[in-house]
Amino acid sequence: ANSNKSQVLEMWSFWLMTVSMVFITLFLTGAGILQIFLQRVSDDPQPFMAVQEQISIFYWMREIAGVVFLIGLVLYLLSFFVGNREPEAVVEVRG
Repeated sequence: ANSNKSQVLEMWSFWLMTVSMVFITLFLTGAGILQIFLQRVSDDPQPFMAVQEQISIFYWMREIAGVVFLIGLVLYLLSFFVGNREPEAVVEVRG
């Protein structure tokens, strides 16, 4: 079985990656809704690049969530290398 330290790292990585994926989805959904509104629904439709400049805050928030996801991924990979410092007990089997 994995050590306690390894399991703690795995739990942290799971929650960091899960929460960041939820936020990535929300940020990109918000950017898409605002883009549709500014390009198609509004009375004065704007060109694509003008809209991209206005919704860039969503992309920066998505970038931050992506960095959090990357931190979670690194923690998960590190959990493979974290082990017990104590040697395992040797059990003799006689029979």
